[in-house]
Amino acid sequence: MKDIITTYSMPNLGCMIGTAYQMMLIKLSQILNQKGLDVTTGEYLVLRALYASDGMQQCEIATLIGKDKSAVCRTVTNMVMKGLVRTESVSHKCLKVYVAPKGREIEPLIMEAARERHKALTDLLTPEELKVFSTTLEKLIKNT
Repeated sequence: MKDIITTYSMPNLGCMIGTAYQMMLIKLSQILNQKGLDVTTGEYLVLRALYASDGMQQCEIATLIGKDKSAVCRTVTNMVMKGLVRTESVSHKCLKVYVAPKGREIEPLIMEAARERHKALTDLLTPEELKVFSTTLEKLIKNT
């Protein structure tokens, strides 16, 4: 029994990264809510991707934001119902996604939320720590 407890209590980087990510999403959700935006964190990620490159296919969005295709498909479907995005069929399996006027209207608030969240995160670290942290995360992403 001691070996199991010792193994479990080791620094578990995967759990720590997952917990940090969940905490960041909770904080982002709070910021979006404070700004009066009816946008989930998943919708926020899709909008940020589309603001950078409108007209992406759902699979491209999924790859870019690190979500599975089915989750992005569900998110896009909800966003269409909210009037945030519109889709265009490329083939029977492929949809391109575009920001709708309502999605463009809230872009300044979305980008303001992004800046606030980024500043809150970067303020936690010194410039040196931020550089090491970013390099480490890039290495983990590239090699796992």
